[in-house]
Amino acid sequence: MQSNPRHDLRALPRLEAPADLTARLRITGSREALRRRRTASPAAFFAYLGQEIAHHTDNLMRPFAVPFAGGLISSMLLFAMLAPALTIYPMAGIDVPTGLATEASLESSFALDLASSTITEVIIVDVFVDEQGKVVDYWLPQGQNWAKNPMLVRNLENALLTTKFTPATFFGQPAAGRTRISLRRSQVEVRG
Repeated sequence: MQSNPRHDLRALPRLEAPADLTARLRITGSREALRRRRTASPAAFFAYLGQEIAHHTDNLMRPFAVPFAGGLISSMLLFAMLAPALTIYPMAGIDVPTGLATEASLESSFALDLASSTITEVIIVDVFVDEQGKVVDYWLPQGQNWAKNPMLVRNLENALLTTKFTPATFFGQPAAGRTRISLRRSQVEVRG
């Protein structure tokens, strides 16, 4: 006896489709549609590539964002709290002289002929003295009108060459140092 194929097919048990088959088919279809859109043109491919790079970068940076922001804010707050303690205030005028260091001072008389000149202003000269008490260099602070008189400048240079200074000391040893000389018609003032 010969079997009927239709009858045999009807006799088979009926299989039910899996419950998630519709969802899987939709996902597969959307992936295929995305693949076709990506490869449709080079511009579409590069746009897709840019979106993927932005997405991966965002996912990489997200775990670091909160710790980075917290560290930045806390370091700024600590710096703001400690910054006033880090400032350096000038110590001019409140330095207590000790025997550890002394400034250069005038040892012999300073003879500058001011009698023949008509200078009425104060003459200020900064002098650099070596370890033997000899003048190595000098400079004139700006804004002094008398410095325009070449004869008076030459007299000042000659007087500095013949003047002897007591050198500055550092821990009891002679050292090079700087001093300022202020000259008036009637007095000479030396400041280290």
